[in-house]
Amino acid sequence: MATRLLALIAILLALAPAAKAQDADAFPRVGSFTFLADEKVSFDPDGSYLFNHTDGALVFEAQTAPEVRIVDNVSRQLERVMRPERPRVFAFSVFGTFMVRLRMFDTTSSPVRTPSYMPKGTVQLAWLKNLSTADREDSPVAFLEGPIEMWLVSAIPFGHHSNGQDGCLFTDQARVDDECVPEEPSEPRPETVNRKDGSFSTNYIRVGVQYRRLHPRGDDPVDVRAITRREWGVGASLELNPRGYLGGSISDTLRPLYGPTRVGLSADVIAGNWRPPVLRRVTCGRAWADLSLTFIRGAASSVENVVTSAEAACLPGGWGGAGLFVRYYRGQDYYNASFLENINRLQFGVTFMHGKFLGFPAASN
Repeated sequence: MATRLLALIAILLALAPAAKAQDADAFPRVGSFTFLADEKVSFDPDGSYLFNHTDGALVFEAQTAPEVRIVDNVSRQLERVMRPERPRVFAFSVFGTFMVRLRMFDTTSSPVRTPSYMPKGTVQLAWLKNLSTADREDSPVAFLEGPIEMWLVSAIPFGHHSNGQDGCLFTDQARVDDECVPEEPSEPRPETVNRKDGSFSTNYIRVGVQYRRLHPRGDDPVDVRAITRREWGVGASLELNPRGYLGGSISDTLRPLYGPTRVGLSADVIAGNWRPPVLRRVTCGRAWADLSLTFIRGAASSVENVVTSAEAACLPGGWGGAGLFVRYYRGQDYYNASFLENINRLQFGVTFMHGKFLGFPAASN
């Protein structure tokens, strides 16, 4: 399957020049990569993926993360960032995400076994400020080039992760009075996890903080907007999986094995209209690279306590928000009942629109 997917990627790369190419000096101001005035905004959405990786036991893996934006004031507040007085602007966004991960296994009938169901609600609070030192009357273009400073607080007051199964989590357990109890007490091991219908479930709370620098271009003659052409950010997060936190919370059996406390560190860089050095015929309307580390506390001794993930992606200008990505992942397996396993894999395939660049309308006065 890996060979077939590589062939598909090669075909897509060959077709890229025939797509609606974006010239490196003509930023896509309206379209796939820029928020329009009437769109609801989420600053750091989850992405959708379809991919394979270096594991012959799998046919493919996928993640879908559709969002329902409930309320925000981002579009209105972006109009204030470029005012001459350079105010510090507060914006917010509230939305829900029904994220699903699934794996198709390379066995008889190629089953999709125990998908991860991961709905969550998110509240994002952002403070933005134009740091330009240019005088707007003397240099209106330089004024619009920022940079823009953004502090982002992202809170998930309720997140859920389960696999929708009703069997006992371990093969040496039996259900008695609706409770799974061990037939013969023993230390849980990866090979004793019930991968067919073992029930995995936890609820979590997560809070994260990011610092970002947005670098817009200020020479937009079309709609008088300063649109981000590149940005970078660093962040940290804390996740807790408490006992008894609403229905479906982590069980006393799972808690000391899964790792209920997680601290994350991340850094990323995003660019618009970037041309890969080895693929000069391809222009990435949106490209990014990111690195994240997650430190797990309280997991089973067999689980690595640090997760490392590094990803790079290119979304060509004429592909309507789709593109190619490659990711290296090492650490605890993130796929529900595989929590006692460590994986070390190179993942590659197709990804779909994550976020969009922000556009800052230039005030008339």
